[in-house]
Amino acid sequence: MTEYGYSIEVPEGYDEAVVRARLALKGEGFSILSEMHVGGMLGPQTGSERQYLIMGVYDSAISQKRIDNDLRAAVHLPCNLVVQESAGVAVVAALDPRDTVDEGTVPEDIVASAREALGRVLTKVAAASGES
Repeated sequence: MTEYGYSIEVPEGYDEAVVRARLALKGEGFSILSEMHVGGMLGPQTGSERQYLIMGVYDSAISQKRIDNDLRAAVHLPCNLVVQESAGVAVVAALDPRDTVDEGTVPEDIVASAREALGRVLTKVAAASGES
């Protein structure tokens, strides 16, 4: 974990990291609500061919623990996963959910559950094929 959240490397590359991320998210109960490929939009210094994917994810089981029928849950507990190329390897990163919510807006046990689930996702993504 870094000061901004979680980050791991996948030496097998971007495409493998994306597949692993999708499978790991599904395995932890997350739904991928959106995918935005913004690699070519990051400016000329990054190159037009750079791979950079943002996945907007949501785990209804985590949020429904104590925020039943509150449509604001997704706003209060954003979970985004980023997969990008960097120096020949893929980097998969997620913000720490604790850093994305205002204190007191989401019960601490829900934030803790989201943190743990995202940690397990990245552990699975980092594992070599067939080991997760």
